[in-house]
Amino acid sequence: MKEQKKGIARRHFLGSSLAGMAGIFVLPRLGSSISIPADTDIKLGFIGMGQQAMFLLNGFLQIPGIQVVAGCDVYGIKRKRFEKRVNAFNIKAGQEAKVGTYEKFEDLLARNDINAVVIAVPDHSHARIAIAACKAGKDIYL
Repeated sequence: MKEQKKGIARRHFLGSSLAGMAGIFVLPRLGSSISIPADTDIKLGFIGMGQQAMFLLNGFLQIPGIQVVAGCDVYGIKRKRFEKRVNAFNIKAGQEAKVGTYEKFEDLLARNDINAVVIAVPDHSHARIAIAACKAGKDIYL
């Protein structure tokens, strides 16, 4: 009897997984109303500048076509560290982009030049900031 229950659960899991994978490929094409031309850099802002954000920043800075232009954190020392790291990368890469930093995430979301945001804040703040980012028309990495 236990073998039969495991088989049903496994089939259900596989079916759900396949449906989820299909959704990943189909839904973005249906719901995408904002398009960025292929020859345009994606301007990225970071909300939260702790350890996770610094790890993600190192990865995003290496991707061609991504330009980190802003960051936000309530702690001034984290804003300075972020600004220093991004500006050092831009100088080394020969880019003139200067990064802006903010204490309040609403100020970052108000920038029209930012296409997407990375939200790297404590879990209890995810929903509130993600909803605000959606309302501001930003793509989100959360």
